Amino acid sequence: MLASAALATLAVSGDGLAQQPGNAVATTDPPGAVAPAAPAAPSAAPATASATDAYTGFRAEFDAGRYAEAVPYATRVLELAERQAAQPAAEEVQVALMNLGMVQNLSGDYVGAEATFLRVIGLVEASGRPLHTRLARAYAGLASAYHDGKRHDLAVKSFDQAIALVRRHEGLLTEQQVPLIEKYIDSLTELGRYEDALQAQKYVLRIATRAHGERTVGIVPTLEQIGRWYTSIGAYDQSRRILRQAIDIVEEAEGENSPRLVGPLLALAACNRRQMLDPTQQPLATPDAERTNMFADPGVIGPTGYSPGMMATEGETSLLRAAAIIDGQKDASPAQVVNVRTQVGDWYQLRAQNQRALPHYQQAWQAAARITDKLDGKSYTEALFGQPVLLHMIRPENWNRYRARPPTEVEIRNVVVEFTVNDKGRVETPRVVDDSGDPKRGERTAAALVSTARYRPRFENGEPAATPTVNFSQPWILLLPPPATPAAEGVAVTPQKPST
Repeated sequence: MLASAALATLAVSGDGLAQQPGNAVATTDPPGAVAPAAPAAPSAAPATASATDAYTGFRAEFDAGRYAEAVPYATRVLELAERQAAQPAAEEVQVALMNLGMVQNLSGDYVGAEATFLRVIGLVEASGRPLHTRLARAYAGLASAYHDGKRHDLAVKSFDQAIALVRRHEGLLTEQQVPLIEKYIDSLTELGRYEDALQAQKYVLRIATRAHGERTVGIVPTLEQIGRWYTSIGAYDQSRRILRQAIDIVEEAEGENSPRLVGPLLALAACNRRQMLDPTQQPLATPDAERTNMFADPGVIGPTGYSPGMMATEGETSLLRAAAIIDGQKDASPAQVVNVRTQVGDWYQLRAQNQRALPHYQQAWQAAARITDKLDGKSYTEALFGQPVLLHMIRPENWNRYRARPPTEVEIRNVVVEFTVNDKGRVETPRVVDDSGDPKRGERTAAALVSTARYRPRFENGEPAATPTVNFSQPWILLLPPPATPAAEGVAVTPQKPST
């Protein structure tokens, strides 16, 4: 979790609000949590609330994960801190602002969080004796707001500031900065700055190596993370190489049935699956020379030109091995069973082997029913099997042919298709609900769904079931027509349609 997500707590006494230095409570979002698209509108905190009541209400909502409801209490705490402070830049005001910015960001109010963290930064820098740790947290909070709001160019600049401050005052290879660097890597990757992201990944690996040793199981989670990142950018050979390294380390230290193998094995299968489905990897035996050279390690010799058959065999073997390891663990949690068995089922579903997918889905469904926690506010059974889940689809040809054009020259129109997902996870009886102004776009979208879409089917009582009235929206990037030329007197100008 970002350093900015640490809760800078306030000690409340009868005399008012005072900062309590060094007391921070790290917080994390629940697994699978998704930030709301827009902030909720919670009821306001009582205007007459005392400092104690306001902070108590804030802390209760925060600890319960009700971040939008915590915002008015945090706002009230800030108001009281400002009223009682001897000067506008007082430390208690800074701390109250940090708390407010944090819950604004967690509740999805990224614009509000941006303004709050910018104010903190201004106050800290103008205070005459800036607290560099707080300034680092404020920049980290600002970076997080930009990151979560998909403003990655601004996020990178703030991450640079935050990381520089952390290293200046806490040291270079400290584990505390890892969550910060991980989001920094994500923003760099979103901007296509892969080489910069790779250097940041290597820095994280240096931190893990310093803390745990070069070939110990302690660095395996970091190796798995880097392997998954390589997969996400299409550097598949590099991903396999580092994931195999992680697997070798665990096997040497703990044997072939270690639970620590599950993560790297699943990651290896995900790498192979993604490459087999990647249209840019056709033929699969021909590697991407530019990307291979970009991330090649000259000190490591590894295979290139991995065949589809080899990938399929290795991916399936890795998944089944992970499932066997989980089955052999007496203390394996239902969530672990759900995770592994769902991924095995998805593997077979994508390969059109429905009967082989079914028993794995059923095991996952049964395990999900034993989990009492929520996933995105739903039971695990409802979240994973309550509706069809799109696993893969090849988009219609040329849907994004103008993606490189400036935003001022294009517009996005969406084709909406309604259909049934049958109990095999295939699309039936498509009906174009909105063709975005061109019937051909609707026809091409519907044809792509029927021929290429693969869904995990909905389950009822442990059995796959057909689901009618499923909607799919396909964006099309279109050229805007050129500006209209003023018509000659008495001559009508017919509006032009966007180019397809």
